[in-house]
Amino acid sequence: MDLPLITRFIDKRSGGRVPGFIGIATDQDLLRWTAWRYRPADEDRTWDWWEIYLDCKKVAGRYQCYAARAMGDLQGLMLLDVKTRKTRVGKAITVDYLATNPANREPNHGLKCVGVALMTTAVASSVECNAGGVIQLESLPGAARFYESLGMSRQPGR
Repeated sequence: MDLPLITRFIDKRSGGRVPGFIGIATDQDLLRWTAWRYRPADEDRTWDWWEIYLDCKKVAGRYQCYAARAMGDLQGLMLLDVKTRKTRVGKAITVDYLATNPANREPNHGLKCVGVALMTTAVASSVECNAGGVIQLESLPGAARFYESLGMSRQPGR
């Protein structure tokens, strides 16, 4: 996959397209993450992206950490475990973490399609890993509807 991936997000207020891109996360992205302002109800507020990012870098080739950027800011982060695993439908890679900037979670403020763009990147990475575009993840309860809207299905057990 050639990076950065050029993408477009949607401005929730105007409905206009906003150019953006997805690339490998950098130290600068993690500095931008520290400015994210979580609300008490955000299920991912306890995730320490610095720790996640540094752990990713320790095991070269096993993990891929991506950042979605637009409007000069960090819009989302995702960590993939690219070690393929057997599933009921064949091989899959795992989305270990995916978060969008909390500023994008308001109904009429921020950008739409950040999570979709990151999931598209996960599918492309799965194809590259010879897993046929298959991905698996364990969703936070509040995010389950988002993943189902993408056509993903709940699986029994973990």
